[in-house]
This record gives sequence, structure tokens and C-alpha cells, in this order.
Amino acid sequence: MKEITITKREEGQRSDRFLGKYLPGASSGFLHKMLRKKNITLNGKKAAGQEKLNTGDSIKFFLAEETIDKFTGNAAASESYPVKKDLEIIYEDDNILLINKPAGMLSQKSKKEDVSLVEYVIGYLLSNGSVTKEELLTFHPGICNRLDRNTSGMVVAGKSLAGLQIMGEAFKERTLAK
Repeated sequence: MKEITITKREEGQRSDRFLGKYLPGASSGFLHKMLRKKNITLNGKKAAGQEKLNTGDSIKFFLAEETIDKFTGNAAASESYPVKKDLEIIYEDDNILLINKPAGMLSQKSKKEDVSLVEYVIGYLLSNGSVTKEELLTFHPGICNRLDRNTSGMVVAGKSLAGLQIMGEAFKERTLAK
């Protein structure tokens, strides 16, 4: 049996989506079957998959360790992220980061081998302990707006799902001036 406690960073997402991120090798049919059979429970009870997760919720897997390892893959936990010493953080709180992106840096990868601001943000968060490698299995910090490679300026990054959602909505609805 394995137990996971939902952190503030992961709250607000549906339980079936969380399970899909945690066990990326498992099909949605398999996950729903395990929920129906109570091999995966939420707070000690049978879950349907549509429940919104809250901080402190407990998900228990009554599966063999080999099965969990097979479906987890641990790709995100084994990946290494660069730390950029001169990453200019303008503002930081529990949910967001404001970063001054220098010209010449990609905002997001265009090819697998590229290193972008997203990788530097994850490296920064790992180095200061804001996020753990295990948390990267279910949530990836990301950016809310992009700038061209040769453009410098402010980029907003979400450290939590709530931060990404709120800032993404603010950009979408244009209630936040760039």
C-alpha cells in the first residue's frame, strides 16, 4: 500500500486528472476500474474520480509496488534541471514568480534538447526547496505568458496549480496589464 497526501500545490484539480499525472503509464480505464474496486481510495472512501482535491486529502493505492513503479515511470523525478545563478526574480510568493527574462532565452522548449525559462524556474524551485522531485510527478510549475527569444521582459510563472489558473485567467480575460 502507498499513501499520498495532497499538498497546497496540487489542490483544486480533479482526482482522476491527478491520478493520470501520477500514473502516466496507466490507462484511464484502468484507473477508473481501480477506483470502482476501491483499490484506489480518497480519504479512506470510494472515489468516483470527479472529486476536487484539497490540501491534506489522502489517496491510498492498494496496488503492488511493481504495478505502481511500472505505471509511474519516474521520468520526471529522474530528470535534472539546470540552476541559473543570475535568474532575476522580481517577486515571489507561494503561488507565483515574476521573472525578468533576458533576451536570448527561450520561454518554453521548442525541441526536446532545448533549455528554457521553464527548466530554469523548476531548477530554481528545486534548489530552494519550494518543490520536490516527487511533487514534479503530479505538478509541473510553468509560465503563464511567453516572450520571443530575442525579447526581454517580465514573465509570470505559476508555482502552484492555483497560481497558474488565476494568472492564466487574468491574461486570458485581459484584466492584467502587461
